[in-house]
Amino acid sequence: MSALTTRPALTFSRVLAADRRRLRTVRSTWWFAAAAVVLTVGIGVFPAVGVLVGALPGSEVETLAGVLGGISVAEILVAVFAVRTVTAEAPLPVFTAVPRRATVVLARAVVVATAVLAVASALVLGTFAVVHVLLGSAGVDLSLTAPGVARALAGAVLHLTVVAALAVAAGWLLRSAVAAVAAVLGLYYVLPVLGFLLPAAAAATVLPWLPGSAAATLMGPEPTQPWAPALALIGYAVSASLIAVAVVRRRDI
Repeated sequence: MSALTTRPALTFSRVLAADRRRLRTVRSTWWFAAAAVVLTVGIGVFPAVGVLVGALPGSEVETLAGVLGGISVAEILVAVFAVRTVTAEAPLPVFTAVPRRATVVLARAVVVATAVLAVASALVLGTFAVVHVLLGSAGVDLSLTAPGVARALAGAVLHLTVVAALAVAAGWLLRSAVAAVAAVLGLYYVLPVLGFLLPAAAAATVLPWLPGSAAATLMGPEPTQPWAPALALIGYAVSASLIAVAVVRRRDI
């Protein structure tokens, strides 16, 4: 009599591990990382290069010296990459392998967000290090301990991580790469414009809590309490992920 074999339980940790392996083996992951490095670092170091060659006076360099100048480009790259991790594959095989849809949706969000967190941390700190060296060669000091600098760098990392989580949720909700990327970028660039159509009192209350405003507050050099905008961004990411779980669980394939 042959012994019965049982499949390993599809726990959340197993699905996470499988998603991590998948993300590492997909070619688009490495294209995303390469493009993010070239564009984000290249744009971020441009003002420092200008100071080094004498085209820009060192006295005109802002507090962050343009280190975060490439973040707006990184937003687009992150949104496209994160959406594609969902829309590039058919949902039927995925949900056949892992019938618990909530597990699939949340695992994808965690894996993509943590991957972007790692890449964003390397990009921001790497850009700062390069700019620090270039400005130091020109006799301009850029200190990590200057007021607001460390907070702005950390805010940029959090911002890109939240963009990734929002993009994954949008991918599940809309199931169209173009629509999902447009929705995420619309939250940051279109929604604030529409907010100005509100009455002045309502706009003053609502606008600071929009994703783009909260991210700008975190990344700005002005001294500020970072907890409120940081919690607002995290709240958007968590809420979008939970909405995606609820919709995907009730949707036909």
